Amino acid sequence: MQVLKRGFAFYVFGNIHVGLAAYSLTKITLLLFDMNNQNLANFVFFSTVLSYNFIRFFQIEKINSMIAIWIRANKKSLIVLNGIALTGSVFCLFNFKLDEILVLIPFLMATLFYVFPFKNKFTGLRNIPGLKLLLIGITWTGLTAYLPLVSAHITDSQQMYFFVIQRFLFVLAITIPFDIRDAQFDLPELNTLPQVMGVNKAKIIALVALLLVIFSDLLMYQKDAKYFMINLFIVILSMIMIAFSGTKRQRYYTTFWIEAIPILWYLLYLVFVK
Repeated sequence: MQVLKRGFAFYVFGNIHVGLAAYSLTKITLLLFDMNNQNLANFVFFSTVLSYNFIRFFQIEKINSMIAIWIRANKKSLIVLNGIALTGSVFCLFNFKLDEILVLIPFLMATLFYVFPFKNKFTGLRNIPGLKLLLIGITWTGLTAYLPLVSAHITDSQQMYFFVIQRFLFVLAITIPFDIRDAQFDLPELNTLPQVMGVNKAKIIALVALLLVIFSDLLMYQKDAKYFMINLFIVILSMIMIAFSGTKRQRYYTTFWIEAIPILWYLLYLVFVK
């Protein structure tokens, strides 16, 4: 039982779970636009695991003390995991085209400057008031939606614009519970959405974003009931999870259950659509 418990903790806190969430969103994009680019999906998985662990490593003194203790206790295993993630990322990059690499550069810079000082004026992009949520939304949307579309040269269509905006709104909505959870730990000067507007208003913004997601679905999938019904189910589930989020919730509520939503979304497509 202890082995399973440790393994599950490593899966979640080693950011393998969040890597699978990003992988799933990428696979959804590929599936919806009838693309086959497994190399890109693999890159998103490996790079997400690597970047999240990279950020945690350099912010170990600022993150939740329980996570910091866990990182120190599992340092050797994390080094192995990050070595695998780095190797996988580099291997996948060798198969990238120039336009794909150019799209990646801003997101790589954003990851680096998320923790490192920028011209000695800031301690990192994360610490610029109000930027954290927006940066996560743009980065995840760029990697899981825009990058696959650029790879397939689908960059000038109404459906593409709807889809990218829809993905941004979805990521924004399911990220807000993380800010709600961290509201009691984040420094006041971060000015995260729950800190500035309060928990309830932050939830309302997340719910409105999800309503816009399903509204855009009505425009995109008018002739395909299966896609729409799966998306509607995921939006309703996300709304319920957001409504029940809070500062007192256990960490697994966000780091496992909410991050599992994109994985469930992709599995539903595989079962009922593909």
